[in-house]
Amino acid sequence: MTEKDDKKDSPKSTSCKIADQVHNQALKPLCEFWDEVRGDRLLPSTGDIDPSQIAYILKDIAILDVIDPMNILYRLAGTGIAERMGEDPTGNNLIEMTAPETRAMVSKILYMIVSHPVGAIATYENVYSTGKRSVVESLYLPLQKAEGQSDRIVSVHSREKTVTYEDEQAHSTVAAKILELKWIDLGAGIPDEIPA
Repeated sequence: MTEKDDKKDSPKSTSCKIADQVHNQALKPLCEFWDEVRGDRLLPSTGDIDPSQIAYILKDIAILDVIDPMNILYRLAGTGIAERMGEDPTGNNLIEMTAPETRAMVSKILYMIVSHPVGAIATYENVYSTGKRSVVESLYLPLQKAEGQSDRIVSVHSREKTVTYEDEQAHSTVAAKILELKWIDLGAGIPDEIPA
């Protein structure tokens, strides 16, 4: 058994209630649900997450399949996300939708979430197909991999404010600019550094 496997299977520390580490009220319902379904484990399993149990925030929820660092697929995207993007991203590779300037960093962050495991709150700017450039704050939480499945991340997204308007484009650009990243200790500690 590797050190990584030990971390994933070990019970979480009692001091790691994630809702205490999150201040945006729009992100807290996912924290509370995730904490509740994981119980005494470090991570809840993918089978524990029934999106219908969080229907009141489902429109802003996404579930990502992490195949490898450059292949992270939208397994599910809520209607609020699809509406803002101007299309349903389900089945698309998030990394390919990310701005070329931030692609490597986004890939490292999302892969770190499942490989460490750790939660993250990211604040960044998206440019939607309508040309609207908005600040978004998102919470990303890993799920315990089930046999035969890829690693998964459940996330919730809160649009904070419109920055400006640009020309319309064929597709939305995710993370055109990254403003802030904060790791969330789930019980296995946090990475030593933020990927550059």
